[in-house]
Amino acid sequence: MKRILLLCLSILMLTSFPMTGQAAPLIQAESYILADAVTGKILLQSEADVSLPPASMTKLMTLYLVRRQIELKKLTWDQKIIPSKKVLKLAKTSGITRVPVKPKTYTVREMYNAAFIQSANDAAVMLAETVAGSEATFVEKMNETAKQFGMNDTEYANASGLDAVDATLPGTNLMTATDIALLVIRYIKDYPDVLDVTSKAQMKLDGEVLNNSNKMLAKEKFAYAGMRGMKTGMTDLAGYCFVSVTTRDNMTLVTVVMRTDSDQARFRETKKLLDYGFAAFEPLTYYGKGERIKDVLPIKGATVRKLDVVTEGSLYVTVSKRASTREPRFDFSKTTAPVTKQEVVGTVQVADDGMYLPGFETPRVNLYSATAVQLASVPTRLVRAWTAWSKRIEQAIQQSALVNLQGDGVK
Repeated sequence: MKRILLLCLSILMLTSFPMTGQAAPLIQAESYILADAVTGKILLQSEADVSLPPASMTKLMTLYLVRRQIELKKLTWDQKIIPSKKVLKLAKTSGITRVPVKPKTYTVREMYNAAFIQSANDAAVMLAETVAGSEATFVEKMNETAKQFGMNDTEYANASGLDAVDATLPGTNLMTATDIALLVIRYIKDYPDVLDVTSKAQMKLDGEVLNNSNKMLAKEKFAYAGMRGMKTGMTDLAGYCFVSVTTRDNMTLVTVVMRTDSDQARFRETKKLLDYGFAAFEPLTYYGKGERIKDVLPIKGATVRKLDVVTEGSLYVTVSKRASTREPRFDFSKTTAPVTKQEVVGTVQVADDGMYLPGFETPRVNLYSATAVQLASVPTRLVRAWTAWSKRIEQAIQQSALVNLQGDGVK
């Protein structure tokens, strides 16, 4: 029984921590995840699919939808907006983060920045009302978008992330670390300019300085090289949470920690994840976009024996530094002539037994033929067929002779 228990524990450890040669850190958070932002590869996780209150990390979806309205030209950054009575009441609520807004006009950009940088709840609700007419209608849009993004374990109840006792709507927001990582990757891919906002240490509004709640930015207490920011969160139900985006040596990592026990702990545990990620993994670009790979595609019945191929995109992978010498694998769907130029002839990928976020998979790139190739002439094909047949006969004779010699040796 003891041996079975040890075996089960060994299997559990192998599935929880990648075989990197680098010791995985002990993370003091109820749920966490570390993932590559480009490939979606999960580098480390624990309880990442458990739904928990995300606190102000909720605002990521709120602000994503605002940014999308800007992109669709349904809002402008300089558009003037005025807080409703509900927002003004929220702005007077003690114990929560707020601007606080006053009964005056603000711009969409001011509220967007305030919601990100200071995590202002009144700014988030004000933007939600501006987009949808009411926060309740906006929350419906939040949930619809979450489903579209594959965030199947997310349920939004309000636009701010506040617990129900302080929020302007009933109910509790619930998200998983996996879903938060998915949303962040989608956000920075669709609107990379968001990082220009999240990397700011402070902003000015109404003559006051609003400080960023992310203390891992440059010159802050827990400054971390390469930190580009993202979103903190804290409520009584959620504990202290943080999702970060950090870039070093051409690799961008996303971390999420949920329900840590203090403001310092969320940054300390994030540092552990980032240190591990950058020490144990590295990005490799096996082939660039449009790169020509010579003499790799075997073609039967053609005027040439092998054909050059061209990559549709770059083959970028995140690998353990201990296993960075893996060879790419080619899978060809077309191996007989004729072949037209730029015809899809297969794919190339690097074998990887790691785990990926929903919607991601082991990186794979399409291959196109670099040139056209025609069928070889009938005489050429006959000569090749005769040569191949002759070689097979010769090999068979040699194999038979070897077997006979071995038999004589036994006697």
